Amino acid sequence: MKKIAIFLDNASNHAIYARISGLFQTVYEENLDMALYLFRSRGAWKFDEEYNYGEYNIFRLPDLSMFDGFVVIFNDLSDDRRDFIGWKACWETIRRIRATGKPAISIGAEIEGFHHVGIDNIASMTVMMRHLAEVHRARSFWFFMGPEGHRENSMRVQAIRDYLAGWDDRDYSEFFYYDSFNPSCGENGFRTFYERYGTLPDAIVCANDHIAIGACTEAEKRGFQCPRDFLITGFDNIDMASFHTPSLTTIDQNWSALGRVCIEYFTAYWAGEEFPRSTVVCTQMIHRTSCGCGEHLSEDTPSLINAFIHRNMELESFNRRLIRLENDLMLCASVREIGEIFAQILPYLHCDSLYLVLDRRFSSEREQARLLKDSINGAETEENLFMREGYPPEMQIGFIFENGKLITKDEPVERMYSEYIDRPAPKDCMFLPVHFGDRSAGYIVIGHAEHMIRNSYLTRAIQMLLSAIENLYIRSRLKSANNLLSRASITDAMTGFYNRMGYQEVAIPFFQKHQQEGNGLAVLFADMNGMKLINDRYGHECGDQAILSITQAIRRVCPQEAIMARMGGDEFLIIVEETDRRRVEELIGNIRDEVPRTEAARQLPYPPTLSIGYILTEADSGRSLDDYVRLSDERMYEQKRIIKERMASQTA
Repeated sequence: MKKIAIFLDNASNHAIYARISGLFQTVYEENLDMALYLFRSRGAWKFDEEYNYGEYNIFRLPDLSMFDGFVVIFNDLSDDRRDFIGWKACWETIRRIRATGKPAISIGAEIEGFHHVGIDNIASMTVMMRHLAEVHRARSFWFFMGPEGHRENSMRVQAIRDYLAGWDDRDYSEFFYYDSFNPSCGENGFRTFYERYGTLPDAIVCANDHIAIGACTEAEKRGFQCPRDFLITGFDNIDMASFHTPSLTTIDQNWSALGRVCIEYFTAYWAGEEFPRSTVVCTQMIHRTSCGCGEHLSEDTPSLINAFIHRNMELESFNRRLIRLENDLMLCASVREIGEIFAQILPYLHCDSLYLVLDRRFSSEREQARLLKDSINGAETEENLFMREGYPPEMQIGFIFENGKLITKDEPVERMYSEYIDRPAPKDCMFLPVHFGDRSAGYIVIGHAEHMIRNSYLTRAIQMLLSAIENLYIRSRLKSANNLLSRASITDAMTGFYNRMGYQEVAIPFFQKHQQEGNGLAVLFADMNGMKLINDRYGHECGDQAILSITQAIRRVCPQEAIMARMGGDEFLIIVEETDRRRVEELIGNIRDEVPRTEAARQLPYPPTLSIGYILTEADSGRSLDDYVRLSDERMYEQKRIIKERMASQTA
């Protein structure tokens, strides 16, 4: 099976959806032995730079050597869009594809080394202008266009200017309004020009159908009707254009033909056959009532209206579920819980397969605590946080929803989840990024992308899923921060042992719990011999190394569950779950033997020694931990006295 990777930039309008659908439908209708993998960025010019960076990082996910061909649908690659973060990511993807030497197609934009598939925007808009001017005798115009500088939009603008230049010498520049491709462009444009001029033009020409619908909405608010008071045209022939009132005169871009051309190109390339470098698909002007032509209802309008009504009814029901979903997701305490809650909504989305893959560090509280500690200490680097560019080689499955069942796994996977990629079905899937600003935390895979990409309900649900994941991450970071700060307040900065506060917060409850359960403990009190001599003769830095040599030895020898505290400068408390005197004395001997072997001791003129006293607790003694600490301290000093007397006798 041939594998095609598709890179989609800002799939937020009908034109982009339709171009994708034409390609996918051809593969399904002709039952071709191909699999399509869609990597979709939802970045946009209006969003902040960090968000866009995280979105476009999805283009860096795939290993391009896994694929046999590529399709890119990039919104705008013109040099005057360099300020848009997606410009860099798109060109980086283009360079990577070129390096593979495999067949590549660009739909819309012309890219060197790629086969180009598109429409003739200039010819299409020229036909529209000629129809308005020559058939309907329009002589005054407003032009509501998309983003200024956008490549295809610029071509449509150029067609309008060229036609007007051949018609009369008048300068029409003041009648062009540039904004987005959304209905708000039409609304704002109509409001701006009507308030400026106070009269309506003969016709309003729009860069797409959404803009035209927005202009009609604003006109109706002011008491005007189309086509009675003005004519209006769109571009793209979206479903709504057919049953909108008035139905919109527009340009059909022949999406299915675009998809067929892509398949024909790949087939010819793999067969070693010649194929033109560029293919221009013919468009068709659709005459409807917004320019005074045609019938309001076309043959397919009733079915479109029924589908629209059905979708609205579904949306009303789905909205109620989303309110509950959002609340439940925000309360989840783990990725597993998020999966269990989110899986409940997937059947209503008609989504039969969804996979969540996360950076392994996301699910590790220990790793998050380490990263947080590094950041607090000023050691935060690009390597010890979620990646800004690309994805780690090993990731973690968050959960899998497949065939109506939720599966949670706790196992690593390769970066691009090869288990899924190697499956024979479904024939297509979509990859979406999971990120916190510009830091990538993972990705989502959705099966049957052609069916799901236009599902507006899915887009909203996925956004809630991403918000829940981010909320979980923020909460876990706060928990790690609180734990770190709490631990910092009860631990000694130099040794990592508990300090006096830690003794109160940890050691005393530990002792009380064992007393209540009737279990005995061994309480050891240790003091370093000759601390003042080391400081006076070799300096306090040497004294610190001596303390570290002792604490390193204690940590290595004592059981992991032992309580270890620094009670003073060179005084240490150790509490172990032991009641056998022989084993306690063996432990003390091991600590003394280990001190000279530590790294800190090897940097000293001579290894330090310890005096250690101990006592075994009794559950029914009525003594407190402070009492036992005092008794073990007294026994330690008895040992120290004996050592001093022995040294004095040897000197004499």
